[in-house]
Amino acid sequence: MTINSFDLKKELYDAVKDISWNFVGILDTKKRIHPIPKNLNFQALFERLVLEKLAILSKEHKIEVIDNENIRSYPDMVLKGGKLGNKLVALDVKTGRRVGNRTGFTLGSYAGYFRKCDKKLCCNGQYCYDDFTDHWDICFIYDWDGKKDTLHMISNIQIVVQEKWRLASRRTGTGTTTAIGSINDIDKIISGQGDFKNEAEFIKYWKKY
Repeated sequence: MTINSFDLKKELYDAVKDISWNFVGILDTKKRIHPIPKNLNFQALFERLVLEKLAILSKEHKIEVIDNENIRSYPDMVLKGGKLGNKLVALDVKTGRRVGNRTGFTLGSYAGYFRKCDKKLCCNGQYCYDDFTDHWDICFIYDWDGKKDTLHMISNIQIVVQEKWRLASRRTGTGTTTAIGSINDIDKIISGQGDFKNEAEFIKYWKKY
């Protein structure tokens, strides 16, 4: 397989497609299992599962997967080397509850590192936004039932891998004024039919927002 024929979207999807919610609780040192709190940051759990699954990219394609330990810094992970050649890939993990055929994510800030794209503000000061050649999101869309136990409160998980700009809307994310909001129609999320014709249009719009 040559670098030019390497299908990153397919490789990412194949690596994570079997991820499911199989948590039964939190185990303490006395081997007692406690329910996972309903207000926990579930996205952090899915990020950990993705990181474990992406080890196959290192094994099969010599791609280095770097975990960003600063949870407030973009992106969640960085991919480089191996079959990626000279590419530097920013990878984020997103989660959204399904309501009918709608869901939603925030796609990172349009301020800070996005506008100061030549400053080392990404990955805890290691990279500039402009250093990245690709920006990808792995999205987990799920049904939520807060009345059920830990194992069953999350179900019917749908996994979508898309470039960031293909998920973007022209609106900010709910509850925040500095985050880019995603489109909400799940069918359009799956097909990558966001509000922009191309990445250049997406960048231009949000830099001037």
